[in-house]
Amino acid sequence: MKYCKHNIKLLPFVPEPKYVVLTDFDETYLAHKNTDKHKSDIKELEEYLLNETDHKQIFFGWVTGSSLTSVFEKINKCGLRLLPHFIASSLGTEITYFNQNQYGEKDQIWEENLMNSNFSQQLVNDLVSCLQLENVHLTPQPEIEHSPFLKNYYYYQQDDLLDHQAILKIKELVTKAGIQVNISQANPLCGDPENCYDVDFTPSRTGKKDIVNFILNQTNVSHENSIAFGESGNDIKMLQTVRHGYLVKNATSEAKKLHSQIAEYEYAKGILFVLKTLIQ
Repeated sequence: MKYCKHNIKLLPFVPEPKYVVLTDFDETYLAHKNTDKHKSDIKELEEYLLNETDHKQIFFGWVTGSSLTSVFEKINKCGLRLLPHFIASSLGTEITYFNQNQYGEKDQIWEENLMNSNFSQQLVNDLVSCLQLENVHLTPQPEIEHSPFLKNYYYYQQDDLLDHQAILKIKELVTKAGIQVNISQANPLCGDPENCYDVDFTPSRTGKKDIVNFILNQTNVSHENSIAFGESGNDIKMLQTVRHGYLVKNATSEAKKLHSQIAEYEYAKGILFVLKTLIQ
């Protein structure tokens, strides 16, 4: 798939990075409210990245549950002017590079690993049917872009006991099937319904944590120089995998219960403040 380069700048290519910086996209890097203040903060972060990426040898990427098509729709809608070095989209089931040599090209090693997994739509359908027999009902999420390695559902909350039992059943069945599932509180600010969980099925070893390890290995960057940002429960493993993992100040209450390292500011301003502090 080709993505329009119109009015979009690329970061300088960094052949031997010293730092890897990864950030969730929706409601971490990008504020969906997109007020004038948010636009100003993003512009300041973009200018920092443009000016400092080469000098400070930063390899920068977005790690998001959204599809690549959805990400570009938001880029155009919100007037973002800068692409990262890579986007790990569809909950880490795709890695796409954006530089002068590889604009919109997928990581072939990552794709081959997924092709060799046992993940399939039929397997997920069978799991959902089994769960329904045990009175655990999952609702398919609208599909913006077909992804062969990501299937998204909603689980609508009932009460604490039933929800806890349902989540345990989902995880138990998925473990037996040899794939993985990410379950986190859905965020209405990102367009999700109220009072439900995101239930995302993917091949094993494809989560945000695995993206961190893969990118560090590919770039040969020390774990000590790994930095990540997020705002929700599905970012926690990524934040705990890097050396410096931060929730932005606007993070969900669920995430703040699970991770104590929190930036002083919201969204792009929080990311920029931490980067200026850590990367001297």
